[in-house]
Amino acid sequence: MWDRAFINRLRNEVPDWIEKGWVTPSGEAAIIGDAEARAAQGIHVIPIALAVIGALTLGAGVILFFAANWDEMPKITKLIVLFGSMWIAYAIAGRGLSGSARASGVIAHAMLLLGVILFGANIHLIAQIYHIDAHYPNGVLMWSLGALVLVWAVPSQPAAVAGIALATLWSGMEIVEFSQQVHWPFLGVWALFAAPALYRGWKWATCAALVSLGVWCFTIIIDWPYDERGQSLYLLQVFTLLGVAVHLAGRAMQNIPRLASLSTVVRRTALIGALFAAHFFIYVGVHGLPWYSWTGRDFNAETWARAAEAGPGIIAFIAVFALAALALAVERYRRVAAAHSRRDMAGIALAGLAAAVMLANPFMPGRYADAVLMYVAINGTFFAVLVWMVVDGYRSGERFQVYSAFVAYGTGMLSVYFMDFFTLMERSLVVMGGGAVLIAGVYLLERQRRQTDTARAGGAS
Repeated sequence: MWDRAFINRLRNEVPDWIEKGWVTPSGEAAIIGDAEARAAQGIHVIPIALAVIGALTLGAGVILFFAANWDEMPKITKLIVLFGSMWIAYAIAGRGLSGSARASGVIAHAMLLLGVILFGANIHLIAQIYHIDAHYPNGVLMWSLGALVLVWAVPSQPAAVAGIALATLWSGMEIVEFSQQVHWPFLGVWALFAAPALYRGWKWATCAALVSLGVWCFTIIIDWPYDERGQSLYLLQVFTLLGVAVHLAGRAMQNIPRLASLSTVVRRTALIGALFAAHFFIYVGVHGLPWYSWTGRDFNAETWARAAEAGPGIIAFIAVFALAALALAVERYRRVAAAHSRRDMAGIALAGLAAAVMLANPFMPGRYADAVLMYVAINGTFFAVLVWMVVDGYRSGERFQVYSAFVAYGTGMLSVYFMDFFTLMERSLVVMGGGAVLIAGVYLLERQRRQTDTARAGGAS
């Protein structure tokens, strides 16, 4: 609907542009044709979404039917209905994939998704019929692997998204229910789903894979053993640096023709993940610092030591992701330096500085002054990155980046305000200082915009 309105507006305005000499008459048809082609691609999403919702609803109905009539049905009937419905769904999908009409392809992918749902229902209902007692997360793993085989055999993006979600659920069960500190097998299954998503340019599946990786990281940190809670700081560093590295890799994908279409979704999803992880650096408890939660006679800065050391494994991951981020930043810096883009150069320099600060932290001695220094360095760098994101997004027209920076800044300010180690006076000073910074930033940006507009008007005249 919105695309059609935009096309109609173009049809009305392009003739005026031709009169003003901005567009040639031959370019009118090209502009309208390109807009109509993009609108046709966008409309294709609507029937796919409706078909997927229909498949999910139908699958839920089948499961509810069995739940309501389970005791009355004999075993052979249950098996016939279970396997029959699944293969019927796959048969309809095969028929749809062999057709050339767009509608048949949409129905085919919906039926493939329904087949994945029924495959999982078969696994769990058969286990119940024959009273199979096993490690129950393995059932979810088998369900996910069934979707994986389908994705590689018959490329289907909805099935890939479902399989990724199931793999995440399986790993979450292993971590939370069975105390798997870091569930490494998940990464192998995840990579097998991510590979076809990248190869085929599936935006939704790529986004789902990145979100799945973020959920896996978050599950690890919230279920980390209580006797090792001091290592949360280093885990946050690993996950933040991972997000930064993936974000920079997304920027590098712009220069790879096969992956260029996925650059935006990778950059934006990784940006949200990195900002989410970096937000927790604001809390002094994560750093183990006892600021304003102690009295002078109960605390001795000379004898204070950081609660936990990073350990060789975590240091290795921090080093790998930090060096990866630095390498990507250096490569990107070389490209933008050739284009003389100072704004991009500043942003890449800040990303490199953030990676360097993260890399240095595990090697600090762990004294009170060292922890305070790193607290200020990490959060100061984070704040500088947010300011750059606003400036860069404002000038480049990247609204998503601007909104993300403001949300991250706002949540950070609220978190600082409600921290229990601030007095009312200090809270007011922090909030006033943050507001002053925002107002000053808006003033500078508006001033820059007016100067740019004035320069353009002078050049046009």
